[in-house]
Amino acid sequence: MDIKRRVEIAVLVKYYGKLLTDKQQKIIEMYVDNNLSLSEVSEELNITRQAVKDTLDTAINSLESIENKLHFIQRDAKIKKCLEDKSANQIDLPTRLEIISILEDN
Repeated sequence: MDIKRRVEIAVLVKYYGKLLTDKQQKIIEMYVDNNLSLSEVSEELNITRQAVKDTLDTAINSLESIENKLHFIQRDAKIKKCLEDKSANQIDLPTRLEIISILEDN
């Protein structure tokens, strides 16, 4: 798994990780955050490598499904871009309305 994909998963976990089971959270933490291999995770948890892979795949699919339904990450990215495009010292009424509109889209 490349670094870009690990970052994507880490962001998903930041937003929705508490919705996973404890076991899923632990495996993602070990694999993504601690950069352990599937074999290392399986040895540490005393389960098969395939069980680690299946749990990891299920957890990632769950996180992606949740984001596809809720769009919190996408919404926050829109808000961040909108705010970055405006002066830090002044946010005018149209900008405020744009931010409110983005928030209300969900």
